[in-house]
Amino acid sequence: GRAARAHATRRAVTERAEWQRMLQMMVLLGPAAVVRTARATSGISALGWAHIKPAQLRTTSQLQYPLQRLILPHVAHSRSLRSSLLRMAEEESKCASSEASLPSEVQASSGAPDFGDLPTVDENGQPLSKSALKKLKKAAQIAAKKAQKAAADPGTEKSSTGGGQDNDGMPEPPASYSFIDAGITMSTKDCPDQKYDVVRLLGSESGPAIGSEVLIRGRMANSRMPSANSAFLVLRSAALYTVQAVFFKDKETPKQSKAMLKELQQLTTESVIEVRGELREAEVLSCSQNNVEIYIKSVTLISAAKPRLPFEIDAAGRSEAVIDASELTGRPFPRVGQDLRLNNRWIDLRAPANNAIMVVQSQTCALFREALASQGFIELHTPKLVAGESEGGAGVFRTDYFGSPACLAQSPQLYKQMAIAADMDRVFEIGPVFRAENSNTRRHLCEFTGLDMEMAFNHHYMEVIRVLHVMFTSLFDGLESRCT
Repeated sequence: GRAARAHATRRAVTERAEWQRMLQMMVLLGPAAVVRTARATSGISALGWAHIKPAQLRTTSQLQYPLQRLILPHVAHSRSLRSSLLRMAEEESKCASSEASLPSEVQASSGAPDFGDLPTVDENGQPLSKSALKKLKKAAQIAAKKAQKAAADPGTEKSSTGGGQDNDGMPEPPASYSFIDAGITMSTKDCPDQKYDVVRLLGSESGPAIGSEVLIRGRMANSRMPSANSAFLVLRSAALYTVQAVFFKDKETPKQSKAMLKELQQLTTESVIEVRGELREAEVLSCSQNNVEIYIKSVTLISAAKPRLPFEIDAAGRSEAVIDASELTGRPFPRVGQDLRLNNRWIDLRAPANNAIMVVQSQTCALFREALASQGFIELHTPKLVAGESEGGAGVFRTDYFGSPACLAQSPQLYKQMAIAADMDRVFEIGPVFRAENSNTRRHLCEFTGLDMEMAFNHHYMEVIRVLHVMFTSLFDGLESRCT
C-alpha cells in the first residue's frame, strides 16, 4: 500500500511538472509550429484545429487560449502529440538560448509580442466579453514574461520547481521538521535507549513540563486539515487516552512544509505513528489530554493501516441506547453486528468502551488477589480437566482423555476443601469455570472467570464476613482509583 501511494505521488508530480514545462515551451514555439503539430496528430481535427490558420494566431495571447482549452486536454490522451511537442520545444529552446546571447540591440530588433490583437470570439464562435478579453491579455502578459525569462536563463524555471528552493529560485534553509516512513523495521544489534512519554501523563503534574520535547507512539485516531496550511492529528494510546498534535506551514520553508503537510494528509486512520515535538499549553476539548498539545517536529510512520476498515472505531463504541435514539433522527448511526465484531475483534477492542471492559476485568482480579494476599491467603492453581463432575447440580462438558471419560471442571471446591484439610487455613483461586447450561439469555454461565476463596474460622462465621468486607471495600476503592 505505501509503495503504491508513493509511486502514484511521484507520477502525479512528474506529470504536473511536464504539463507546466510543455505549456511554456508551446508558447515559445509559436502558432505555426503548434498548428502543424496539431494537424499532424490524429483526433485533433475534431476539436476544430483543421480550420485554424497560423496567420490567425499572430500574438501570444491568441495562442495561449487554444493551448489551454484545446490542446492540453487532448494531449493527455495522445502520447504522439506529447512527444512531438516536447521534441520541437527542445529544439526551439536551444534556438532561443542562442538568440538570448546576442547583443541587446540585436534582440531589440526582433520586437516584443503584440498583445493588442486579441481574439474576439471563443472556440464556439461566440463573442468574448470584456472581462474575458482582459483575462486573456493578463494571461498572455504573464506567459510572455515567463517565456522571456526561460529564454534568458533556461535553468531558472527548472530550478524554481525544486524541492528545497523558494519562489525566487533561492535554496530554502534546512527544515527543522521531518516525515519518515520507517517501512519494514527490524531489530538491530544495539538496542536504542529511547524513552517514550506516557500520553495519560501529558499535561499532569507528574508528566513532562510545558515547553519540553516529548516523544510518543500511538494510533492516529483521526486527522483534519481545515486549510492547506495546517494539519491536526489526534493520537490514541492504550485505547483510552488521546492527545492532539499540530503542524503549520512555515514561511521560511514553504515548499518543504507543503510537502510535510501532504505527507500528513495521506496518513490513514488507525495507522501507528511516532511523533516528536514540543509540548505546549492549549485547550482541546475533544481529547482526554485537554490542556496540552504537541507542536510537531518529526513524524515517523511505523505501520500504515488500510484506507478502509471493516467498521469505524466510533461506531463500535456507541451504546445500543444511543443507536436506538439516533434512528428517530434523519441521520441514524450504523449498527455494528456481533459477527462483524467477532471477526474483527482486534479492531473492536480498540473502542474505548470495549477496551475498558478488559481493563476493569484485569484490575478486579489484581485487587482481589492483593486484598486476600494481604490477609494471609495462599493462591492455588487447581486442575481444569477432571475425571468426574465437580458439582452434581449443574451440567458438565464431557470429553475424551486418551480413551477415558473426562470433564471440564465446574468448580475448584473439592481442591479448596482439600487445601483446608492440609492445614492451609486460607486459600483462593482465580481461574476459568465451565458449566454446560443451555441458557437462552444473554448472561449464560457456560464459561466465566471465577474468584473463589476458602478459609477456616475459629469460633463464628463473622470472621469470614470481616475478611469479605475488607476484600470488597479495597476492591471497589481500587477500581475507582485505577479505572477512572
